[in-house]
Amino acid sequence: MPIYVYECGEHGTCDVFVRGFERLDSHPCPACGKGMASVVTAPARVNIERGWNEKANDYRRDPYTQSKAQLTNLRRETLERVERDCDRPTGPITEEAIQVG
Repeated sequence: MPIYVYECGEHGTCDVFVRGFERLDSHPCPACGKGMASVVTAPARVNIERGWNEKANDYRRDPYTQSKAQLTNLRRETLERVERDCDRPTGPITEEAIQVG
Protein backbone atom coordinates (compact mmCIF):
# COMPACT_ATOMS: atom_id res chain seq x y z
CA MET A 1 0.00 0.00 0.00
CA PRO A 2 1.66 3.24 -1.09
CA ILE A 3 2.10 6.15 1.27
CA TYR A 4 1.98 9.63 -0.24
CA VAL A 5 3.02 12.88 1.47
CA TYR A 6 0.88 15.99 1.16
CA GLU A 7 1.63 19.44 2.54
CA CYS A 8 -0.80 21.98 3.95
CA GLY A 9 0.31 25.62 4.05
CA GLU A 10 -0.87 26.02 7.65
CA HIS A 11 -0.45 22.58 9.27
CA GLY A 12 2.63 21.11 7.57
CA THR A 13 3.00 17.68 6.00
CA CYS A 14 0.70 14.68 6.33
CA ASP A 15 1.16 11.04 5.28
CA VAL A 16 -1.77 9.54 3.36
CA PHE A 17 -2.24 5.77 2.85
CA VAL A 18 -3.83 5.01 -0.53
CA ARG A 19 -5.39 1.65 -1.39
CA GLY A 20 -4.71 1.95 -5.13
CA PHE A 21 -1.63 3.23 -6.88
CA GLU A 22 -3.33 6.44 -8.06
CA ARG A 23 -1.60 9.54 -6.77
CA LEU A 24 -3.99 12.46 -6.40
CA ASP A 25 -2.80 16.02 -7.10
CA SER A 26 -4.43 17.30 -3.93
CA HIS A 27 -5.92 15.83 -0.77
CA PRO A 28 -8.05 17.55 1.91
CA CYS A 29 -6.21 18.54 5.09
CA PRO A 30 -7.46 16.56 8.12
CA ALA A 31 -7.23 19.67 10.36
CA CYS A 32 -8.71 22.48 8.23
CA GLY A 33 -10.21 20.71 5.19
CA LYS A 34 -8.33 22.83 2.61
CA GLY A 35 -6.59 21.13 -0.31
CA MET A 36 -3.02 19.98 0.32
CA ALA A 37 -0.47 19.77 -2.51
CA SER A 38 1.43 16.53 -3.06
CA VAL A 39 5.12 16.52 -2.12
CA VAL A 40 7.80 14.43 -3.82
CA THR A 41 9.91 12.57 -1.24
CA ALA A 42 12.59 9.91 -1.31
CA PRO A 43 11.30 6.33 -1.20
CA ALA A 44 11.38 4.60 2.17
CA ARG A 45 13.18 1.33 2.73
CA VAL A 46 12.37 -1.02 5.58
CA ASN A 47 14.52 -4.03 6.45
CA ILE A 48 12.73 -6.84 8.23
CA GLU A 49 14.92 -9.42 9.90
CA ARG A 50 13.70 -12.62 11.44
CA GLY A 51 14.87 -13.34 14.94
CA TRP A 52 16.03 -16.68 16.31
CA ASN A 53 12.61 -17.35 17.86
CA GLU A 54 10.77 -17.13 14.50
CA LYS A 55 13.30 -19.49 12.91
CA ALA A 56 12.86 -21.91 15.82
CA ASN A 57 9.09 -21.87 15.28
CA ASP A 58 9.60 -22.74 11.60
CA TYR A 59 11.83 -25.65 12.57
CA ARG A 60 9.17 -26.93 14.96
CA ARG A 61 6.38 -26.74 12.36
CA ASP A 62 7.99 -28.39 9.35
CA PRO A 63 9.59 -31.86 9.74
CA TYR A 64 11.64 -31.43 6.55
CA THR A 65 13.13 -28.14 7.73
CA GLN A 66 13.70 -29.58 11.19
CA SER A 67 15.58 -32.58 9.77
CA LYS A 68 17.65 -30.36 7.46
CA ALA A 69 18.58 -28.06 10.37
CA GLN A 70 19.62 -31.02 12.54
CA LEU A 71 21.79 -32.47 9.77
CA THR A 72 23.34 -29.05 9.10
CA ASN A 73 24.17 -28.64 12.78
CA LEU A 74 25.64 -32.17 12.95
CA ARG A 75 27.78 -31.46 9.87
CA ARG A 76 28.98 -28.17 11.36
CA GLU A 77 29.91 -29.92 14.61
CA THR A 78 31.69 -32.67 12.67
CA LEU A 79 33.71 -30.17 10.65
CA GLU A 80 34.69 -28.35 13.85
CA ARG A 81 35.80 -31.67 15.36
CA VAL A 82 37.76 -32.50 12.18
CA GLU A 83 39.64 -29.23 12.42
CA ARG A 84 40.30 -29.78 16.11
CA ASP A 85 41.17 -33.51 16.09
CA CYS A 86 42.40 -33.95 12.48
CA ASP A 87 39.80 -36.65 11.65
CA ARG A 88 38.54 -37.43 8.15
CA PRO A 89 35.78 -35.05 6.97
CA THR A 90 32.36 -36.41 6.10
CA GLY A 91 30.57 -35.87 2.78
CA PRO A 92 28.02 -33.14 2.10
CA ILE A 93 24.39 -33.33 3.27
CA THR A 94 22.27 -35.15 0.70
CA GLU A 95 18.53 -35.01 -0.01
CA GLU A 96 18.29 -38.70 0.91
CA ALA A 97 19.74 -38.02 4.36
CA ILE A 98 17.22 -35.24 4.92
CA GLN A 99 14.32 -37.49 3.90
CA VAL A 100 15.52 -40.27 6.22
CA GLY A 101 15.82 -37.83 9.12
